[in-house]
Amino acid sequence: MTGFVDRQRATHLMQRAGMAALVLCAPEAFHYATGASIGPAGLFRRAGAGFVVIPARQDLPIGVVVADFNAVQLRTAAPEMVVRSHPIWIESAPVGTGPAGPAGLALAERIEAGLASLDRAPDFSRPATFDLAGSVRQLQAMLIDFGLERATLGLDLDFIPAADFAAIQALLPDCPVVDGSSVLDRLRAVKSPREIDLLRQGIILSEAGLERLQVDAMAGMRQGDLVALYRQGVATAAAGLSRPVITAEYMTLGARAKGADARAVAGDSLKCDMVCTVGGYASDMSRNFTFGPPQADQAELHAIAERAFEDGLAELVPGNTLAHVHRVATESLARQGLRSYRRGHFGHGVGQSVFSEQWPFIAADSDIAIEAGMVLAFEIPLYIDGLASFNLEDQFLITPDGPVVMNRLPRRLEVIG
Repeated sequence: MTGFVDRQRATHLMQRAGMAALVLCAPEAFHYATGASIGPAGLFRRAGAGFVVIPARQDLPIGVVVADFNAVQLRTAAPEMVVRSHPIWIESAPVGTGPAGPAGLALAERIEAGLASLDRAPDFSRPATFDLAGSVRQLQAMLIDFGLERATLGLDLDFIPAADFAAIQALLPDCPVVDGSSVLDRLRAVKSPREIDLLRQGIILSEAGLERLQVDAMAGMRQGDLVALYRQGVATAAAGLSRPVITAEYMTLGARAKGADARAVAGDSLKCDMVCTVGGYASDMSRNFTFGPPQADQAELHAIAERAFEDGLAELVPGNTLAHVHRVATESLARQGLRSYRRGHFGHGVGQSVFSEQWPFIAADSDIAIEAGMVLAFEIPLYIDGLASFNLEDQFLITPDGPVVMNRLPRRLEVIG
């Protein structure tokens, strides 16, 4: 498995920013660049568990510093990358060669022989977790090999703790270090075909879960039961997939938010804002229901959302800024009477992150131009305490000709029961 990086686009973005290389260490960025997990050291969410070097020069390979526990796996998965390793707390011992059994070497002797074959220094020891300095030394050696020992490096500083950044700067005194987070964001905003497939698969599974919920849900069920129906539908649709599937459910039952033990009653509204993550890529969509026929105010509220959605969607085309789309959606709500309604964003990028919402955002201050290849979740949320919480959200692939929806379920307010 290889990563998702478009080297040509990466080079263009780095050259424009005056960087010779991106150096990434967030676990999500590591997977994006390599297609492989950073390993257990990444669970600490500190710099140094691993590094990825993406040079601006395309004649140089991508370089990786990873825990020794994961190095063999990574070399196998990405043979085109240069891999260096650093020790972490996990000891993994090979079994040495030699005859086993009563007439041969005892098991412990064979394990000791395997450890000796690693040719480690006599004073070798493992850290309690991992050693940032040791990891950076491997990074420094790689930079020297690449001829980048004095190059300007862009780090993902939106991840790195301040203390770790100070240590990295001290260990790389000859390399000017700048914030590469915006370059990484722009690089990830335009998706590869493999990323698009993962995001589309997430929508397919999520809609299967919502269909199961709509068919089997009934008044009297707890909110937790409704979540379980959705998960069952996703699991059934995902049977046989080789990639891991994870869901996150943001439900609001009734006129006011309730807990998981709350039970649905006739007339309740139900907002289902669902995230389905396939292979690390989180898709995001939302649909709305009522238990029994909707009240007049509920139907009117949803109709307002539908109209604003259509108005904003018409502007979700390459060349327009995301601020423009936000303004159009806001103006549509105002024309329908919601003149004072203020929403921070009407959607966002999707992909691989710790949250389903990632840069760029369809926000009033976003001067980002929409590009072909982006995948954006566009949404109109209307949360009216005492009436209903609705969110209408679809996921779109932006093409040169405009947005192409990944969803197939209708956007209308649906009735349960």
